[in-house]
Amino acid sequence: MSNWLLFLIGIMVLCSSLMVIQTHITTVIKLLILQNVLLTSYLLTNAIQTSSTTLWLTFTITCVVKVIVLPWLLWHLTRFLQLSSRIEPIVNRPTLLILTIALVLFALILGQNIAIILPHPSIAGFSLALANAFIALLLIIVRRKTVTQIISLLVLENSIFIFAAALSTGFPWLIEVGMSFDILMGVMIFMLFLLRIQREYGSLQVQHVEKLKERL
Repeated sequence: MSNWLLFLIGIMVLCSSLMVIQTHITTVIKLLILQNVLLTSYLLTNAIQTSSTTLWLTFTITCVVKVIVLPWLLWHLTRFLQLSSRIEPIVNRPTLLILTIALVLFALILGQNIAIILPHPSIAGFSLALANAFIALLLIIVRRKTVTQIISLLVLENSIFIFAAALSTGFPWLIEVGMSFDILMGVMIFMLFLLRIQREYGSLQVQHVEKLKERL
């Protein structure tokens, strides 16, 4: 894997790390959009280098879904629900920084141990993708707002894309179509639930999901 591709993945991990300590939803969404742009840039570079038809189709689908459609949906959701308030995590920011660094180091060490057993030229990309997945899980755990947990799931899904691109020549394009459709449908369903929660309780705290479930 070239240094440029590793640089793109590293910046994606940095975006995820910055999401952990942010206190505004709009900033988290901007970082997600930047991460999606970096992901498509990674796929474009990989497609140019390998001249793979599969990767070109993957790049096209990912660009449309992650760079155009998803940002449009998220921005309209935040404007409609007026999501401009602060989003305080469960854990304080210094502790979050320590946890993030520890997860990244653990992912890198785990990747190196895997490289000893199963050498692979893209093991560095695998390690960074694993670190991004760990950070996404941390985001899900430490955030109270439902919107930020949805964004965390999208970050985790980005990690799956990196795994596929780093360890193979990419997903078959039919699988990409299926995954993209699932993402869009999932975001639409989440929007409906968020609108219902906002209308019923005037707040987007996670504990209201259980109350809504009981009422439904």
